[in-house]
Amino acid sequence: MGALLKMPTPMRFADYANASAETGSTWQPGLTKSGAERRVFPRKEIRAQVEGKRLDHTVVACRSPQLSLSLRDLSFGGLSAMSETPLGRGERLTVFFPPLGANSGWDAYGRVLRCEPTGLGYRVAVEFDPLPAA
Repeated sequence: MGALLKMPTPMRFADYANASAETGSTWQPGLTKSGAERRVFPRKEIRAQVEGKRLDHTVVACRSPQLSLSLRDLSFGGLSAMSETPLGRGERLTVFFPPLGANSGWDAYGRVLRCEPTGLGYRVAVEFDPLPAA
């Protein structure tokens, strides 16, 4: 039987988000959210490497299931990262956040909202699955 993957907890997320020297929020309280900026959770700019695994059973995903993602920003709702591999809109993946200090690593499940080519690879936006109610 496969290992049970843990979902992120608020304390671990906060520790992870605050650990980067380049941490800074692009969200400004009190401003009306309009257009593309309709985020429920504030983003934290983060520069870190995380590992991803494609969960879909497409031929492309099965041929290259492992991903290396360079985080750009992170929130409770999702992430933005750079990838060398193009991903399909709606594609399912899991992202592993490595241990940080005394905290253990954690996994998050999500789906690709968009993947846009850039000069440095592909800019990927991932929406995390909602946490189940306790």
